[in-house]
Amino acid sequence: MDRASILGDAIDYLKELLQRINDLHNELESTPPGSVLQPSASFHPLTPTLPTLPCRVKEELCPSNLSSPSAQPARVEVRVREGRAVNIHMFCSRKPGLLLSTMRALDNLGLDIQQAVISCFNGFALDVFRAEQSKEGQEILPEQIKAVLLDSAGLHGVV
Repeated sequence: MDRASILGDAIDYLKELLQRINDLHNELESTPPGSVLQPSASFHPLTPTLPTLPCRVKEELCPSNLSSPSAQPARVEVRVREGRAVNIHMFCSRKPGLLLSTMRALDNLGLDIQQAVISCFNGFALDVFRAEQSKEGQEILPEQIKAVLLDSAGLHGVV
């Protein structure tokens, strides 16, 4: 599926949800006066117009009142597993190019990423559930991996 069709489906779905909201609002207004559910005078349906819809979606997805990830300290945890396998958990503030520099750093260390989850919402989070040291010879210490990842995040000398 390409981005345009995904966006089109999302817009259609939002239109459907807005229609449901309006239908429910109309149903509440048509409820008999003796009914248990009385419509509130302060109830107003969320009926944005199509031109304002993308802005409202962006506000809901990226609210400005979330705690700032830059206020949270960067964390990198590296655990050695059986054989030459490692688990890596990294969290820091989001910066342009961070994912690319992190993946390059892991590749330069000779780590073969087999399973990972990456999130860039409200900060940068990288969870590598399984990576193996593909370079033969000297094993890479967890402290070395941590130092390289902190360096790639622009946090030089923080260990």
